[in-house]
Amino acid sequence: MARPMSSPGRARCKWAARTAALALLAVSSGIVPRPAPAALIRDNLYDVKALDAREAWAVGNFGAIYHTADGGKTWQARESGTKSPLFGVDFAGPRDGWVVGKSALILHTADAGATWTRQTNPISAQKPLFKVRALDARTAWAVGDWGAVAVTHDGGETWEDRSLPDDVVLYDVSFPDARHGFVAGEYGTLLATEDGGATWAKRPVGTEKTLFGVSFTSPTQGWVVGIDGLVLRTRDGGATWDVQRGAVEAGSIEELGFLEALKNPGLYAVQVAGRYGVVIGDTGMVLTTADGGETWTRRELPGKQQLVWMRGVSLAAGPEGFVVGGSGFTARVEQDRIVLPAAGEAAAAP
Repeated sequence: MARPMSSPGRARCKWAARTAALALLAVSSGIVPRPAPAALIRDNLYDVKALDAREAWAVGNFGAIYHTADGGKTWQARESGTKSPLFGVDFAGPRDGWVVGKSALILHTADAGATWTRQTNPISAQKPLFKVRALDARTAWAVGDWGAVAVTHDGGETWEDRSLPDDVVLYDVSFPDARHGFVAGEYGTLLATEDGGATWAKRPVGTEKTLFGVSFTSPTQGWVVGIDGLVLRTRDGGATWDVQRGAVEAGSIEELGFLEALKNPGLYAVQVAGRYGVVIGDTGMVLTTADGGETWTRRELPGKQQLVWMRGVSLAAGPEGFVVGGSGFTARVEQDRIVLPAAGEAAAAP
């Protein structure tokens, strides 16, 4: 399964469910406890959208939609009208948002999440949609399994099927502006558009490893993350890539060694905003940057949270934002610090 531990995706890549039942070194004081307890959430959470430093939306299993307006101290459940897993969420401002999920499900709100309405789209119900990006209140892109790509230019009144002819899982999409967009997926797939999605072209990234996350801060500056702790950076719109972490060559656990493989769990999401950025993944893996993505520092979660898997990260202005993951895991991002719920404990300084 390309996304392990109850996450969306199909079995495509050689993947080891890596346990973290080893004593990991505490490396940073960038993990701090949050003073107020968050409301208990048990659902696996797959994505989050930060509107600002205090307000965010999260989605997950069993049609779960949660909203916070107090910086994540409390989360309120909102009725979605479905019990299907929800994998992606995005908003174009405070009122207009979309959620996507299993069976090509697309939900839309135009009243700041008070109500969610299912939108009809031409994507086959056999294809789950994993990510949605809202460019504005009228334009949004969604991507998913079996090369699924859909776009709306009228607020979701109609959706156009722009799916690929290839049988490839597409996991993430990033639009730094209305004309430039990037889609990441398995087999090292990276698609790019320079005309607002009218045409897409493949960009070589130098690996066939699955890419789960993509974030571009401009048409030229971007990052992708993926299997085996891979972090790649481009400065020229994807024409060339630098390896910042991991290796582009595929290797088995037998070849790498268990301890080495444990240090490089799958990375599922990346977000960069100005000087600050966050990468998250399996077995408590968090990387942060405070120099615009030039370098990344590992922040190890304390105690049992070293076992948690994370799937969504979103940064707003500040930059501050939120991280979500398995079994209702939530945390705040404050620049290059990860602020845990009250039950967490601060990691020791190096």
